[in-house]
Amino acid sequence: IKKPEYKLKDNNLNKAAILEDILSMRYSIHPLQKENKKIKFSLINPDAILKDGLYEPLFVTNREENLQTVFFEKEGKQLTLSNGNETNDEMTYAIVAFKDWKQVEIFNNRKVVYTKVAPETRQIFNFILPSVDQESNFQLVAFPFPFKVSEEDYVSQQAFSSFRIVIENE
Repeated sequence: IKKPEYKLKDNNLNKAAILEDILSMRYSIHPLQKENKKIKFSLINPDAILKDGLYEPLFVTNREENLQTVFFEKEGKQLTLSNGNETNDEMTYAIVAFKDWKQVEIFNNRKVVYTKVAPETRQIFNFILPSVDQESNFQLVAFPFPFKVSEEDYVSQQAFSSFRIVIENE
């Protein structure tokens, strides 16, 4: 995580793009699963499913119709997560949230949520920003194919992150 304490509040998209990147070092910790012994997880239901060409893997916005960057917002405000799939194959993601680089609960008080996104589709999830005592950084990270990390599959080794958002307290 680049400059973890830095709070971006000047709407500078170039800085936001630099701070967005997360170095992903994913390795398989599960042996290959036989078809009848697959790891089971429950998917979260989207608030909407869209086929509009905006298939960015992970983006936080304040409106589902377009992907407009949110640099800062007040605690307790509702934002929208757009979870997309620009490939021709179905993708499963594990999504986690961090507030000042500590994992926090989102989406029905869960620390990890799982989504399955059809090809060339995006799913919309509304969520509430957590409360803060002071200005805090907030970022979501999506891990594609959470239980199928493989040296042969580059996408399974990646992590997609949202732009960093500064949560302001009331």
